[in-house]
Parts: sequence; structure tokens; C-alpha cells
Amino acid sequence: MIRPVLYVDLPGIIYAIDHRARGSQHDFANFVCWLESVESALPSPPLLRHFLPISPVIRTWICEDHWRLLGFAQVRERPSHNAWDLAYLASMTNRDGANLAGDDILAALLEYAVEMAATHGILRIFAKVEDDVPELDMFQRSGFQRYARELTYVYDPTQQKSRSTDVSAEPVLPSLRRWNRHHAWGLYQLYRAVTPQRVSTAELYENSEEYAKLHAGSLQPWPSFFAGGNENYVCDVGVRVGAWMRLCRGHGSTPHRISLLVHPEHAELAEPLIQFGIKRLLDADVRRIYCLVREYDSFVNTALRNSGFEQVLSKVLLVRHVALLATRQSTVPLLEPRAVYGLKGLGTVNSRQKIMR
Repeated sequence: MIRPVLYVDLPGIIYAIDHRARGSQHDFANFVCWLESVESALPSPPLLRHFLPISPVIRTWICEDHWRLLGFAQVRERPSHNAWDLAYLASMTNRDGANLAGDDILAALLEYAVEMAATHGILRIFAKVEDDVPELDMFQRSGFQRYARELTYVYDPTQQKSRSTDVSAEPVLPSLRRWNRHHAWGLYQLYRAVTPQRVSTAELYENSEEYAKLHAGSLQPWPSFFAGGNENYVCDVGVRVGAWMRLCRGHGSTPHRISLLVHPEHAELAEPLIQFGIKRLLDADVRRIYCLVREYDSFVNTALRNSGFEQVLSKVLLVRHVALLATRQSTVPLLEPRAVYGLKGLGTVNSRQKIMR
């Protein structure tokens, strides 16, 4: 049986347990989709998140058999309110007495998420799946299509002491500016210049504000106390935004993160920007730095490697376009005097609609 649960960070808790168990050569769960530690932060300011721990943009479903947890899925709604990100999809490996295989559990949860998307007015579901895993076929059977690959790079400051790369000096970036909400349109044009058409067609952002809210955070100029240590910068080259960078300072066990977009005509900005980001983050706290970048951003990938980052993971980006469930009856002209159409609804509900001449 699949049912929703109130928001507690159940997937995150199980992922942490599984991560610890894998250190002892044991598997606690089979995670097909999961959030990186740098992706798990919600876009709301930390103070609001503390007072409002229940988020309406997160939905979690569990698959169980006689109160035994078999698997779970979690989606997170994007700021546009018409798209979901499949944050977690996993089946438990310890299923004593269960009659379902792990693949069947995952497939059932995935199909259930697609059905729920149709009933909530969601147009697209996005997912990230590790390269070359057998579950990719399951996503393709469910109508998901791959449109890009995302590479995860990590900078470990403890292993960079022997490198000749010098990040102690401040990089010279005369065009560097602090983020302002009027840069939203320029950031969106930068995205369109960098992104291949197949990718922009799959992601289908409605406008510049939707893209800016998803990637740069709130468009409001929050004070630094509310921003949670996050900073946005742009390189304003006059006629366009030549580059954009977001710095997210880590806390607790969470590492730092750099997000980066560079215009193809200003590729020389990539490496100085990365050096600036490394220095600013390490001045605040010495810990690892993550950067997630698309494979087609070739010169950004090169700049990351030149700056001491190492690739540790590769994921396939998938999208599922969802057809909305139409429930409103309408009258249409027919050649026959009367016609009856049987419409099979989602789940176990069958509906019948009569259309008269």
C-alpha cells in the first residue's frame, strides 16, 4: 500500500543511516534518487524555516506492507508551482517476508508520483539518476526522457596544499557586482545563451523571475542575517551579464557550494570567478566545496579542474511531461445520435461520461 505521510525528513534520516551503514559494508536501502547535501536546503530563510518546519512544497509517500516500510518517494515543488523535483526514490533492502521485489516497489512509487502530479496540476517532473544504473530503464518505461548530464565536482582544501594554484590573492574582476533583482532578466538571458535548445525546451522556464527564484533564491534584498550566508554575484560587462555565481556557505556537516554560469563569449571569467569563490568561502570556514555543473559547460568544467576541483559523480537529468486530468464535461457534435465513452480514471476509480448530440 502506498500512502502519504506528514512532512518529517524521513528520506533524509534513512539516507543518513544508509550512508553510515555503507561505511561498514552494509546496505540499508537502495537509493535511486537522492539529494546531495548541498541541495537539501530549502529556499526560505533559515529563521522562517525554524518557525515553519512543515513545508507545503514537499510531499512524501511510503510503500508499506503490514506496517513494514518497503520504500518511499519524495517530491519538492518548484517556485513556479507547476513542476516537481523527485528528491528521493528508494526501496528498503531489509524486507523480510515482503512479497514485492525492490524493482516493483520503485516502479509502483514512481507511477504513483506521476499520478499524483496529474491530480495537482503539475506539468513536469524532474529527476536525477546516477549514470549507468539499471533503474534508468524503469524511468524510460514511465515516460521519462533524458536531456542532459550533471557533473559533481569537489574541492578539498586539505589536499590542495601541494598544488601551485594560489588562492590567497584576490582575483581581479573589475566587472564583479553584487546581485540585485534587476539582474534577473540578464541572468535568464545568460542561461539561454549557455544552454542548448534541447535542454531549455525540456526545462521550459516560463520567465526570468521563475529561473532566478529557483537558482538565485529570493528576488527580495534580504539582510545578511536572513540570507543564511548565501551570496550572489554577477559580472556586468555592459551589454549583458557575462557571468553569475552563487556562494552558499556550509554549516554543520554541510559543505560549501559554488554555482556558476559563464557566457560563452566571456569564458575568461570562469577561472577568476572560481578562485574568488574559493577564497571567500575558505576565509569564512575551511571545509570542502561542491560545484554542480552541466556537462555541456565545457570551459567551466576545464576551469574547475584547473582550480583544483575533482569530479566525483555524474548524473543523468530526466524529465517527465505530465498530461493534466480533465474532469469538466463538454458537449461536442457527433454523427451518431448517441455515444458513450468509458474513461478510466487514475488509481482505481472508473468514470463514465455521456456525450449527447
